[in-house]
Amino acid sequence: MTNPRDPDFALRVARLRFEADRSPHEIAELLGISVSTVSRALKQARDLGFIRIRVVAPSDRLSDLEHAVEKRFGLALAVVVRAAENEEQNRHRLGQEVAEELVGLLRPHTVIGVSDGRTTAAVAQHMTRLEVPGLDIVPLIGGVGMADAPTHPHEVARQFAAHVGARTWQLPVPAMVDNGKTAATLMGAPIVRSAFEIIDRCSVALVGVGSISPEASIVRHGVVTADDIMNLGTLGAVGSICARFYGEDGHPVASQFDARTLAVTLDNLKTFPYRIAVAVGDQKVRAIRAALRGRIVNCLGTDEPTARRMLAGD
Repeated sequence: MTNPRDPDFALRVARLRFEADRSPHEIAELLGISVSTVSRALKQARDLGFIRIRVVAPSDRLSDLEHAVEKRFGLALAVVVRAAENEEQNRHRLGQEVAEELVGLLRPHTVIGVSDGRTTAAVAQHMTRLEVPGLDIVPLIGGVGMADAPTHPHEVARQFAAHVGARTWQLPVPAMVDNGKTAATLMGAPIVRSAFEIIDRCSVALVGVGSISPEASIVRHGVVTADDIMNLGTLGAVGSICARFYGEDGHPVASQFDARTLAVTLDNLKTFPYRIAVAVGDQKVRAIRAALRGRIVNCLGTDEPTARRMLAGD
């Protein structure tokens, strides 16, 4: 018996309705079901996120620039928005558009990893309620900043999960500790070990990109000092993702911080099918380009000025 709650059946009906442009009556006749069954299947498809309805104002996205960035850097996806009047509006606009694309990547039993950051938080805030079963959200890095700050990785994960109707996992440790022995002890704790086992199952990651600068968020939040970040620059680091540092070629830069950091490694991150970086600003262009060059990430959300500076480089 046909089950309108079956995801595969719901997807088939949705494709007939919106891709083949068949009426509900035509679908019912074709499949040998009632029109009411067609209606229930379409509702199921909407609940699962297979059908997305959006009222579209004049687009904030620049498709030609997106295609240019995708082609230049070999990306699976680029989202490029027009620059807004101020930084807050810029994050809001980018968060909204990246969230729209993210919805299309979420399938039943997807594990999504998130980092800290203002732009990742903006994406989380703009996610929409879904009825996709078995979604899990996990921080990719231990605590950065105040625990109740919207940019804290646990708070980003919590907000993301609340908006899409998912389960949240915690990584209840700091992003960085004083020495490798302490980090190893914490990694052995069951709750921490469980979180990293979930991280290993991620298929989608949403991360911010940090520059090697005293103004970087990991400096502002006390993960490393301004002197530390400048010393990393002398070692060849040009950027960071989840407090993991990398050079111009996108390869990890070894440092004293490696064994002390409680976060996904860059090599592990690169195994996830979709790795979405969200970042804007002239000070981050070099770090973004290096992350793309090294295939640390394969999707990018940014604004027009940043995209154009990236394309203007070597």
